[in-house]
Amino acid sequence: SYKILGNFLHGTLHEFYRDRNKLYFKNFFYDRELYKLVKEDLEWLHPAHKNIRMTITRRGVITYDNYKVDGFNVLLLTLHSGTWMPSIIERKMLIPPEQRYREEDIDTHRIYSKLVLEQGGIWIDNKQSRYLIDFNRPVGRAIYFNNSEEWLNIVWNEPLVEYEMEEIFASYHEFYFTLEKLVRAYKFNIIIDAHSMRGKPGRPNISFGTRYIPPFYMPIVKNMQKKLISLGYAPVLLNVPYEGGYVLKWLSKKFPHTFIFSMEINKKLYMNKDFSVVLPGKRDRISRLVNALFELGEESEEE
Repeated sequence: SYKILGNFLHGTLHEFYRDRNKLYFKNFFYDRELYKLVKEDLEWLHPAHKNIRMTITRRGVITYDNYKVDGFNVLLLTLHSGTWMPSIIERKMLIPPEQRYREEDIDTHRIYSKLVLEQGGIWIDNKQSRYLIDFNRPVGRAIYFNNSEEWLNIVWNEPLVEYEMEEIFASYHEFYFTLEKLVRAYKFNIIIDAHSMRGKPGRPNISFGTRYIPPFYMPIVKNMQKKLISLGYAPVLLNVPYEGGYVLKWLSKKFPHTFIFSMEINKKLYMNKDFSVVLPGKRDRISRLVNALFELGEESEEE
């Protein structure tokens, strides 16, 4: 049965789906907009994955547990998939939702989730917008400020006050605390930092960030690269445009022998031309491709 422990909910996907319209569940979340996003995911996932164990935070960081003892397990991170921002913070932000949408990794939770939910492992999904808190940045840059990223200019109409920043940062520290506990407690065959990228000129269709991979594992990634090219997804490149972000750097320092890398899917493969609308058929086709691709992990270990 589910448990409410302070700022966390623990239970199965089925239990939360069953209770999704109950008042305790609605009131658990920071606001109703965040609740609606979580409810939408429960309704999407329930038909096929009702027995998955879940931990949910008030601010929408969700851990899905499908870990298989002595099985093939992925630790999947979709840290930029979220779009939620509290209204009190959004009123202070200069950047409108439609502009944020173009930098957020829209629907990456739906693209990559099969890796854990159908194969095995643990998946951490973040419903918060990267414009609220970016888990893939060092703490000093995790809340964006003017010109803190090369693609940012003026961010705020009104500065955040201290208590707002403390509340936002609490989610960041909670994530890294949880991440370290998971990696120390479980054996993962692969840790994947999963993203999408805007379709700017010169960018590949798919990219792997390999800066922090121990050399022993590079043949596995190159095998996946060749497979994608053979399926017609060229160009598929390594470290273009990104080599791997802060979360991989952090992991590599604490767990230097772990197989970690990032993956970027060009949004032009599943969104319309101006990246304002997701095309569900194309998105789901990419999701099936990703899931099949990572079955190579088991094959490579047997060779």
